[in-house]
Amino acid sequence: MPQKTRRSVKNPALDELIALLPELDAEGISFLLEQAKVHRYNMEVQRLNDIADRSDSVGPRPTPVPALRIERSEDGSTYHLVAGSEWKMLTAEEMAALVRISRADDVEDEIARRLRAWFAAERKDIFLDLGLDLPSKGMARDIARLLASTFPPRSAKRV
Repeated sequence: MPQKTRRSVKNPALDELIALLPELDAEGISFLLEQAKVHRYNMEVQRLNDIADRSDSVGPRPTPVPALRIERSEDGSTYHLVAGSEWKMLTAEEMAALVRISRADDVEDEIARRLRAWFAAERKDIFLDLGLDLPSKGMARDIARLLASTFPPRSAKRV
């Protein structure tokens, strides 16, 4: 006996997507999952921007939580790379490797390429969950900029 599918009056696109899923192969489903994660990240950024914009007219502006940030643990042994709702823990050694890559005397696109290669080889979970496997280098560039601003090189001059 065929199972009746529940139709969503609110979101017919969701019904259509659910109906198509059984027809897709694993590669197609993986692609859709990655696209959904990237879109969710972009939605979170937009939500935070909207909150910041609305708060301008309501009074004192709260400090927005950046959609992409690095947080250090209290003992300093680990770091969290936070991208929207994704929290990825890195050891101090892993963070040091990323900082070294970000400080290379090279153009931004090359640094982004090297970061993507490092994540692909060393932290496949972050590589996939943050959409670094997609053709766009935007997220890798954002991570490179974040690393550079969070861990600026020490000045050559000592006072």
